[in-house]
Amino acid sequence: MTIAASVLVHEFITAGGLADSADAADAELHAQGAAMRNAMIEDLLAIPGLTVACSATAADVLPAAVAGVAHIAAGPGESQEDFLRRVSPSFDRVWVVAPETGGMLARLHAAVGPQRWLGADASAIRVASSKRATRRRLAAFGLAVPCDGDSPQSPHTAWVVKPDDGVGAQAIRLHEELTAAWRDFAGRLGRGQAATLEAWVEGAALSLSVLSARDRVEVLSVNRQAIDVDGAGRVAYRGVEHWKSACTELRDLAHGIQLAIPGLSGYWGIDLVLRENRRPVVIEVNPRLTCAYAGLSARLGRNLAAEMLANAEGVDVTNTDRRPETSLVGH
Repeated sequence: MTIAASVLVHEFITAGGLADSADAADAELHAQGAAMRNAMIEDLLAIPGLTVACSATAADVLPAAVAGVAHIAAGPGESQEDFLRRVSPSFDRVWVVAPETGGMLARLHAAVGPQRWLGADASAIRVASSKRATRRRLAAFGLAVPCDGDSPQSPHTAWVVKPDDGVGAQAIRLHEELTAAWRDFAGRLGRGQAATLEAWVEGAALSLSVLSARDRVEVLSVNRQAIDVDGAGRVAYRGVEHWKSACTELRDLAHGIQLAIPGLSGYWGIDLVLRENRRPVVIEVNPRLTCAYAGLSARLGRNLAAEMLANAEGVDVTNTDRRPETSLVGH
């Protein structure tokens, strides 16, 4: 069925998720969120006949390339959940980027509803929002993941403590000794924080940009992540850049993750460590847009947002700019 499609873009941070924070780390997160949001809007605006709107704060100023999009702001004191619950019925699709932290992505999914949501379903978001649950699900399907702290493989392995539902490298700490890691882990649990303890995996830190619909999976890009660790063991994420095209092993890995978490849909990401002459280790799965999306459509010469919409029931984008003859490569 062909309908006059409309899409609302809602990126949590630039829609006011960090309020008036002056923290330098939050400013970096805001810049990353803005880059993703602008890339989403630019792709959507290239689709003829599509009405596009964007969640925005009063102080938000979009760059010229996407300045023509309509702004919709939350009311005074209105939460993002209430805002989306109120405005979503006015759109055919709502494209949300939000952190899994504290169940935020899951709550926004519930506020929008599955009929309008563009991306992973509630079951996939629930699993991928917990690093521990993700490890256990993937391990059950025979995929390589870091071992948990309660089943150490070696007393000489370095260990990582991090939020179980965190994003990026926020609050991640590397410990050379398991005893110190357990002390950090127990301290976080004692403060009521969701935390996880896992082995540190040496190798090349990579991410995969994946596009999927039902049983079809395509690795769009293999990206190298810049990860720093300071003298105190604090881990920092410094950005991502395209590295190379996917090899058969990484394409098979993405397909295996899709089988393990079948609700993954649209664009989603995989963080992994590539080891020489050994299987890649999956660190986490991101059931949403990632920073690597910015500039990806232009580099590939195809409109990824249009392809996502084309695979969403009831949306017609047959005349979309840069759309390839076959949008997804099946296994």
